[in-house]
Amino acid sequence: MKKKIKNIFFKNFFNLSINQLINILFTLIITPVLFQKIEVESFGIVNLYFTVVMVISVMVGYGYNINAPKRIASFKNSVDTQNLINDIISTRLYLGFVFLLVSLTVVFFSPELFYENIFIFSLIIIISEAINPFFYFQGSDKLIGVVLSNFLIKSFYLVLILYLIDSTNDAFLVNLFFGSSCLIVYIFCWIYIYNNQQFSFSFSQPKQFLNRVKENFYFTLSSLSGYLSVNSALIIMSVFVSNSELGKFSLAQKVGLLLRMIPVFITQSILQEATRKFINDKNKFKNFLNRTFKNSLLLTFSLAILVTLFSKWIIYILSGDFIEYSQTILSILAFVPFFSMLNFKNMVKIIVNERKIILNKTSWYTVCFTFISGFLLSFFYGGLGMAISLILSEIINYFLCNHYLKKDE
Repeated sequence: MKKKIKNIFFKNFFNLSINQLINILFTLIITPVLFQKIEVESFGIVNLYFTVVMVISVMVGYGYNINAPKRIASFKNSVDTQNLINDIISTRLYLGFVFLLVSLTVVFFSPELFYENIFIFSLIIIISEAINPFFYFQGSDKLIGVVLSNFLIKSFYLVLILYLIDSTNDAFLVNLFFGSSCLIVYIFCWIYIYNNQQFSFSFSQPKQFLNRVKENFYFTLSSLSGYLSVNSALIIMSVFVSNSELGKFSLAQKVGLLLRMIPVFITQSILQEATRKFINDKNKFKNFLNRTFKNSLLLTFSLAILVTLFSKWIIYILSGDFIEYSQTILSILAFVPFFSMLNFKNMVKIIVNERKIILNKTSWYTVCFTFISGFLLSFFYGGLGMAISLILSEIINYFLCNHYLKKDE
């Protein structure tokens, strides 16, 4: 049994590592192509609206990436798994169409707030995220599905960009192509899953939909706050800086966000094993967390040093030019994963204990700090101030989680 659990852990970690390598590889291929084709200003605007749409998508996802994997892992009956999946997909699709309608209404009555058609054509991402099967792959310890689907999405996306985007006039197609690639791949993933597991799909009744909305409200708020605390930089900066600076910052942020995912996929890869150890043996759970924590701190700090040393060449590879501003931003953002990793043990404890109120409270306090410090530092120092704000936010989040967990105990 122990050997089986250990094998699952290493399999999950390996698959998530491969998935991250795929993200890095395609970022190194896609980013320079886009940066050169649509140029720096449009590049910043495209990424800004991608962030805005992803904020909506996080609300549509409704926090099920946090607790659904744990539930699926604990189910012994395939009928329970099928019912949960149907409820999650139904809930997300209902919410997706509501947010889609609201977004289109806002655009119709306030067109001056949006740049050309980039935002409208980005909205397909909302529907694609509604049927994202990641929670199922994680809960069933089949993260190879995440790897394969991600590879197919990025491959389709790359082909569309290479052949159908030629200039800044085509910038509105960038997010449309990404959302379309996701939607197609996710549909085929669910077809395969339902056929393979002999599931049958049915939309949830309104009463069940309301129950699901009620049960995951706190996880939704924490998911939203988690995304905003990490990805709100472009939204905040857009108030104070030019589109050109926004583009240069987003170039460095592309790498920064990939690095920021390292603490996330470490947590995801050990979550199932951590849950089992927590249930069976608290001492083994504690030792397991401490060992993973120390190794992960060393890993993230080493990566930060490497990225800082080679930031000049990383930016050159992404843009085809030595952009000193982007190099400086990247050198700062490289340390965000290390400071994020400080909170690793706290986050695992919160998730396995389903401390939704603590997660929600600390997350939103962190978001408030991010917005306040981000606005102030961006106003005075632009992107440099925003990068520093992101590091300070990770430190604040650690102290908040530590405080409320000790208070809860």
